Amino acid sequence: MAAPVPPEDPGAAPGPAQAVVEPPAARHRLNLIELITADAVTSDYADPQPAPAAPSRGQQALVVAIALGVVGFVLALGFSARILNAPAVDSQRVALAERIAAEQREQAALAREVAVLREEVVTARAAELDRVAGGAQVAAEVAALELATGYVAVRGPGAVVELTDARAGAQGAPSDVERVLDTDVQRAVNGLWAAGAEAIAVNDQRVSTRTAIRSAAGAILVNYRPLRPPYRVAAIGPPGMLAAFEAGADAAYLAGVASQYGIGFTSEPAQELLLPASTSPLPEQATVIEPDEDAQGDQG
Repeated sequence: MAAPVPPEDPGAAPGPAQAVVEPPAARHRLNLIELITADAVTSDYADPQPAPAAPSRGQQALVVAIALGVVGFVLALGFSARILNAPAVDSQRVALAERIAAEQREQAALAREVAVLREEVVTARAAELDRVAGGAQVAAEVAALELATGYVAVRGPGAVVELTDARAGAQGAPSDVERVLDTDVQRAVNGLWAAGAEAIAVNDQRVSTRTAIRSAAGAILVNYRPLRPPYRVAAIGPPGMLAAFEAGADAAYLAGVASQYGIGFTSEPAQELLLPASTSPLPEQATVIEPDEDAQGDQG
């Protein structure tokens, strides 16, 4: 049987310290604070999430196979669409070529009609000038203007300068630098003018004051009409015209181009040439420039 604990004597000497038993509520509060603190420290210093595992070789091969399949499907779809549309494209190309040929035939017919009408105008004008005083002088002035503007066809001796593209080599068609350029044709025309030419035509396209020699889409245009090689520059002029041209700077330039790039360049005299009338529109207005009297006085 357990002995009872005697009551504490206030006067007795203190004995050994006794353990103090904490109330249950305080323990619970301490345990809660420790738990929260421990969780906070643990979450701050916890290891990061492990990196996802790299895809296996099988997964990589599957992705590549899917991508190649999609690309192949797109290419096959485009190729099949091109095959299906080929007949329509060919028919459109043929129709366009036929339309161009028809327009060219109509243009040629209109040019012939214009030439006939011009002849009628010349005949009627000559008849009227014969009836008036001073008509012969006016007729001579008109003839000189027609020759200068290319309004009428002309015939006479002269020279022919011919330019051709370089011959196709082992690699196929000649390159751009081995082709005749619009600047080459311009050089030939300007050189003949400087040598004394009175009338010039390039592949039967009469050159006038309103003629443009340009290039577009790889073709040379004269009077805005495409030409094909060889380019034949025919000029009517005095007997010494060809020699003066060959001694000029333009002929030397063309000879250098022919030597360096293989372009064909020849020049030869012609006993008789027939140059057609110009199809370019004639000037609608003109102003006669009188000599400056003051300038003449200064020169005298």
